[in-house]
Amino acid sequence: MIQLWELGGKGERRYSLYSWRTRMALRHKGLDFESTPVAMSDKAAIAFSGGKTVPVIRDGETIVRDSWRIAEYLEDKYPQRPSLFGGAIGRGVTQTFNTWVDRAIVPAMMPVIVADVHERVAPADEQYFRRQFEGFLKSTLEEARSRAPQAEARLKQALAPLEAVLKRQPFVSGAAPAYADYILFSVLQWARVMSPRVIFDTSHTLYDWRERILDLYDAFARNVQTA
Repeated sequence: MIQLWELGGKGERRYSLYSWRTRMALRHKGLDFESTPVAMSDKAAIAFSGGKTVPVIRDGETIVRDSWRIAEYLEDKYPQRPSLFGGAIGRGVTQTFNTWVDRAIVPAMMPVIVADVHERVAPADEQYFRRQFEGFLKSTLEEARSRAPQAEARLKQALAPLEAVLKRQPFVSGAAPAYADYILFSVLQWARVMSPRVIFDTSHTLYDWRERILDLYDAFARNVQTA
């Protein structure tokens, strides 16, 4: 069975948005996995990977880190299973989308939920998290919370093109979900797992799409268990 190392928070939360990309990729491929939670500040726990961040997977003797590299590994290692990219052109377009989400949507989401995330990380990570993210934001977490409504407005503006796309087709990838959907889903799942803030209500297309991806995750898991 494939082993996955990912961040663990309070209440058994698995909250790394990048690990959620890997979770969805594994389920899409119909591959079972075992999760090992690690603290954000515990770099020794994943030192074997040669890096300092999650996700990390071990598949037999092979160790792969970084969500994008893991997705490429799974696509190449298990070509007979459902494709994450739909071919070489799809892989290139998906990598472009991956970069755009990381540079436009993740930074837009961070100031909206960062103070809430801090309240839900493992206790051992609270000081480390504060130092890291206050450095990213150039402000305190408390200042970020006070400005969250304005940040939320900017986030919705950044997501508006995707809201429009999902009114015209059921998934980011078209008629069926693929890795591009999981890239975007990971950011919304990060917020769902770690913040009580209601960013999208049931009237939003992104809300409906997110719920369908969650249903797919459960369906993928059932298929693995019965395979």
